[in-house]
Amino acid sequence: MPRRDSKQLGAYYTPPEVVRCLVSWVSAGIGDGSILDPSCGDGRFLEGMENAVGVDIDPAAAKAAAQGTRATIVREDFFSWVRRSNRRFAGAVGNPPFIRYHRFNGDGRRRALQYCVAQGVRLSGLCSSWAPFIVGATSLLHKGGRIAFVVPAEIGHAVYAKPVLRHLLSSFERVEIIAVREKLFPELSEDCWLLRASGFGRRGEVAYFAKLDSFDPRDDRWVFEPVPIAEIERWHYRLRPFLVDRAVRDAYGALADQPGTIRLGDVGNIGIGYVTGANDFFHLRPSTAAQLGIPDDLLRVSVRSNRDLAVDDVDEELVASWLRDDRPVLLLDLRGVDDLPRAVTDYLESPGGRVARRAYKCRTRRPWFVVPQVRVPDAFLSIMAGGTPRLVRNSAGVSCTNSVHAVSLTNGLDLGRVTTRWNGPLTAFSCELEGHALGGGLLKIEPAEARRVMLALDVDLSDEEADLMANGVRELRRWRNADAT
Repeated sequence: MPRRDSKQLGAYYTPPEVVRCLVSWVSAGIGDGSILDPSCGDGRFLEGMENAVGVDIDPAAAKAAAQGTRATIVREDFFSWVRRSNRRFAGAVGNPPFIRYHRFNGDGRRRALQYCVAQGVRLSGLCSSWAPFIVGATSLLHKGGRIAFVVPAEIGHAVYAKPVLRHLLSSFERVEIIAVREKLFPELSEDCWLLRASGFGRRGEVAYFAKLDSFDPRDDRWVFEPVPIAEIERWHYRLRPFLVDRAVRDAYGALADQPGTIRLGDVGNIGIGYVTGANDFFHLRPSTAAQLGIPDDLLRVSVRSNRDLAVDDVDEELVASWLRDDRPVLLLDLRGVDDLPRAVTDYLESPGGRVARRAYKCRTRRPWFVVPQVRVPDAFLSIMAGGTPRLVRNSAGVSCTNSVHAVSLTNGLDLGRVTTRWNGPLTAFSCELEGHALGGGLLKIEPAEARRVMLALDVDLSDEEADLMANGVRELRRWRNADAT
């Protein structure tokens, strides 16, 4: 399949050794029972099976599957087919499509989410496509059935994955999550794990978590840590904490209960900066602003990216260096301006302005040229980092785009105390634990995740506690391959 088409459909075909591992596990538990692959692609999961059904929306993939297997192949959208199918299966296996929410849209998305609601699972509007496929396949199982799927590592941290995991834990007697550090798909930035579950229709009290440095088809003697479901609930259905040793998790939990420990969200408001809709138009170089004759009082210096936060403080000296270097850091800020100067109206009517006003964010606001939510926070927090995200003071009183987080402290807390404690071992581990890995070894932290980050504000860690937090940092950075940054 051409790469562009495969990306649109979320179709990245699974390595043969992974296919054999999942198929043999499912088959071992169901004997001659029927098997479903809800997104069969070229049919590699169904090879050699007769009592099996594969479904795929892509004509070329369905044709290849029909020619290469003895299974029944259905060329149709899975959630259209599943609504009218009376078939039930002893097992389900496969690699469901991974399409992020902004491309997983239209009627297909609507059908998928509506079907999940009918099964009692309400998925977020931000969910990726694999999530409803897991729910849909599970709904077609006989009692006692089992599933085995490749899933994105997002199952371990994404908010939208929480109802999927909760559904699995309440639907199967045994749920196994196998985290794999090295990529199953070397050509993709996405990390993938394995999911296995058995005993459909019966609920267990414990889930099982295994950590593999790499997937070795010759060795499936995986060591599973039994994790009480109550403990998963305490971690809000996030599996990332189970990548570190229990001693580290226990120490972190004990520190969270100490009176001198706080969450960043307890003392500050964290959100993204403003969205212009057309950054190159709304951000000017000092030389350009002077040439256009735009008044200084309509220009506001802004932090535009994480690269601007390689400092402890955005101070007047740093801002002066940006301006001397003629960087495009001056936001055209027209909030509250009723009588626009001629220089500004000329700029808004320029060819660049005519292009900018057609951008989505611009054409959906009134007036199109007023950028909303421009504010001056107390500090900035980097969104992505190779190490610990930086919390940087804003003594110059500048603003920021949505490429960084804006942090405004509450309750009159001294910013110096917060930034000093931010650089401690507890916060370094907390950022790793509450954030999530991106491709290329980067750590990303969303506003909701940043609010959960802990600081030892009025408590000093013991040497043992500091060592445990440092061990946790090293392990989680190893899991996100931080040496690649």
